[in-house]
Amino acid sequence: MATTLDAQFTQAVTNVTVNDQKRELAIAAHTEIRDLLNADDELRKWGISPYLIGSYGRQTARYPGKDVDVFLRFNNLSARHDPAKIYAAVERVLIAEYGSKDDDPEGRVTCQARSLKIDFPDPEEPAPYGATSFSDTSFSVDAVPAVPWQGHWGIPNRDRKQWDKEENQRWIKTDPIQFDKDTDALCMASLSPQVGSQNAYRPVVRLLRQVRHTHLRSQRPGGLFVEVAAFHVWKAQLVIGSTWAELLTSTLEQVAGQFTEYEQTGLPDPVFGTPMKPALGFGLWTAAASSFNWLAEQGREALDSDPCRAAKIWRSVLGTNERGEVLILPDGCDANGFPLSAISAVTAVGSDQPRGFASDAGNQG
Repeated sequence: MATTLDAQFTQAVTNVTVNDQKRELAIAAHTEIRDLLNADDELRKWGISPYLIGSYGRQTARYPGKDVDVFLRFNNLSARHDPAKIYAAVERVLIAEYGSKDDDPEGRVTCQARSLKIDFPDPEEPAPYGATSFSDTSFSVDAVPAVPWQGHWGIPNRDRKQWDKEENQRWIKTDPIQFDKDTDALCMASLSPQVGSQNAYRPVVRLLRQVRHTHLRSQRPGGLFVEVAAFHVWKAQLVIGSTWAELLTSTLEQVAGQFTEYEQTGLPDPVFGTPMKPALGFGLWTAAASSFNWLAEQGREALDSDPCRAAKIWRSVLGTNERGEVLILPDGCDANGFPLSAISAVTAVGSDQPRGFASDAGNQG
């Protein structure tokens, strides 16, 4: 019988999941920005309708969930309109309310290539001037303008030099809202793997994002690209298993195989099927495939090992986050993968126990 460490993985799912307080703050920030923009006459005339997208919208965000993406839909505009004018109008409203980080030490708005980032520091303990990080409840909202385009949406080209050219150059076609709907459909599909009675897709994606963060860090592919690759293999019913450990291992194997193909074809957009941009440089998909293959092999070894050895392997695969080790040790095991002796077990009680987070893996998907 495979060693699946069910209790430890249930806690690991919780440990990589954004908590309720953070989600509520993100929703409140989205509401605040929506109300602010809706109050502007010009933006309201353009039919502004903000929509929460990204990993928060799809419920695949990996803890600590520092980035919240908001789609600023302008329903009364089209790709014929100038992205520079739309961007400037949004910038005007946001900076009037929150201040520019370029001009004010306490400003919270950063102008980016095609979006505007608004910082939301901890409401109880604001980060001091000059600080590079905030506490657990801090995050930023990345707001990008979007216009209806050929039944989907267009967002400004990252290259602002293209903004005064033809519509198919200054706007980039996308549809994160359809991706949200397709993710929901995958999570309700009867043939999609489950753990117990719970669809396992979203929790496994959060675990996969944690693995990617641990082993690739700032290297590409990033979290979105890895999630899209997982979406493809789950939709194709290539992933098998009935436990978190088995499903994560199978996902790693299947995603690694897709990475090898993407070196030649690029990663297919989950909605359009065309290669996603920006494309990875030569060799990066192959390097990621090698890394994920090795991680999958580690998962297979863990499934065939005793509980203590399996826990040591999975702790290396999953790594740590701001909550500490993602995978807790089973009772009677030490951090080196060995059973504790009767004497050492007495002194080790409580040394690596769950960190007080409720086991909510059953209601996070």
